[in-house]
Amino acid sequence: MPKRKFSVLIGFFVLSICINKKFKFNTKKDIGDIKFHKDGHEERYINKFNEMKKEYSKNSFFRTFLEEISLISYDYINSTNNQNNKIHIMVNLDNKYIYPLIVSITSALTNAKKNKTTLIYHILCSKNLKKGNIYKLKSLLLIFPYNLEMIFYNMGNAFIKYKYQKYSQVTYYRLISPIFLPIDRIIYLDCDVLIFNDLYEMYQTPFKNNYILGFLDILSGGIDYLGIPSEKYINAGVLLMNLEKIRKDNKHFELLYMAKYHKKLKHQDQTVINYILYPYIGLLPFKFGLFNFPSVFDIKYIYLKNIRQKLNLSELIDALNNPSIIHFVLCYPKIWRKNTIYNGFSTRNGTIYRSSCENFHRIWILYAKKTLFYDEIMKKYNL
Repeated sequence: MPKRKFSVLIGFFVLSICINKKFKFNTKKDIGDIKFHKDGHEERYINKFNEMKKEYSKNSFFRTFLEEISLISYDYINSTNNQNNKIHIMVNLDNKYIYPLIVSITSALTNAKKNKTTLIYHILCSKNLKKGNIYKLKSLLLIFPYNLEMIFYNMGNAFIKYKYQKYSQVTYYRLISPIFLPIDRIIYLDCDVLIFNDLYEMYQTPFKNNYILGFLDILSGGIDYLGIPSEKYINAGVLLMNLEKIRKDNKHFELLYMAKYHKKLKHQDQTVINYILYPYIGLLPFKFGLFNFPSVFDIKYIYLKNIRQKLNLSELIDALNNPSIIHFVLCYPKIWRKNTIYNGFSTRNGTIYRSSCENFHRIWILYAKKTLFYDEIMKKYNL
């Protein structure tokens, strides 16, 4: 029997044991020392990663960040099918968001085109991320052996000073990604998203000379004090990033340099991204996602009132009924923050009342059921 098929069969055997015995993934031993596939594909990427680090480390400013970053592992069970559409996705992670991320990745893989799309997740880990949580994520490779690759990076103390109020330094990791990820484009996703369609069409969206594409942040009202109008200010939770152009135009240096002033900035790193990359910021088509408004009326009213932009109502209706991505921006409390209470958000045009999002919570739980950690999730969040 070919080694590749044998490794997949071993993976499914371990998976069946885990499901039948409600196995808890806490250590490497718990997942049976899975033998992940290793070949030239993995080695080539690691070499490119090391080459980029070496090149940019010649600059003393970049060196202070890069010397903290290391590649933990590159894992996949089945060798990547060269005919598959490859989609690179980046996420920032600490221990707090391990279960939301597992649910998010599960939704993406459940709705990806089987045997046609490979999702390559670049997971930027905080220094104190527990090894048990890394192996919980790696268990997804058993469930989706043909559609998933996972690359884990230890970000060390790269942004240890970048913590302010409710914002963790983890959110700043994406700012340095252009100088250590040897790829040209990548989707960035917060952990509080659900994906309902194959993402390849979104991944291939033309940049049209823009550095970045995203969804308008209608809550912030823009950052007029820095000269960024509402029509261009995007939310940083879902992004399509043009890493090649950011590097070519040396915007990676500006992103990191401005981040030094994060404590003085509204919305911290999100404002850094908008300010440095303005005006070359584009909008993702509505069909790929919206803030999770409870109705078309709310969408049209808030967008028109806050950004004074003409919108196609039929396009909005279709986006509301058939979203590719749901970002839990307006959901308070979020399902994993049951004790958090927010009644409304004040903007320059009045108060926007946030939805309880019970319908989105139900959908989130349905995807949680598809994971190996459903019981743990329900217990942890008291659902």
